[in-house]
Amino acid sequence: MTLHDGGQALAPGDALEHLDMGGGSVLLLRVTSEQSAGLVTVFEGVVEQGGPPLHVHEAEDEVVVVLAGELTYRVGDEDGVLSPGGLLWFPRRVPHAVANLGAAPCRFLTVVTPGGIEDFFRVQRDHLASLPPGQAPDPAAFATLPGAETRPVVGPPLG
Repeated sequence: MTLHDGGQALAPGDALEHLDMGGGSVLLLRVTSEQSAGLVTVFEGVVEQGGPPLHVHEAEDEVVVVLAGELTYRVGDEDGVLSPGGLLWFPRRVPHAVANLGAAPCRFLTVVTPGGIEDFFRVQRDHLASLPPGQAPDPAAFATLPGAETRPVVGPPLG
């Protein structure tokens, strides 16, 4: 890995930070808001099963590219399933969700602009790690986490 003011190079599998989101799901931070002066966050996700509830980003746009497995999605009123190479565009204020509903892990690359969403992921990770083993997260508690106010949940997870 090479990091410098003019950019960076990361080998496959390398990350600046690994966020264990529980259940075998991991987010690998590859470019952070801090590095990009707030312009962008880039992360690779590996999801064993499930995904976040239907939600909205009030101030961020998001692009997701499927790298492996299948990713079920909803963007606005459109539902579908993407295979490797498929791309999703989630403009701000458009309800969206993704989920791995298949038997194999799903891997994807996500670009979010402006940057900073990684702070919300860290708060979520810490909250999930604080729960007793086997306890499902409480949606009401999730809604009180710092950063949730600009990323409100507007529906249930896919599936």
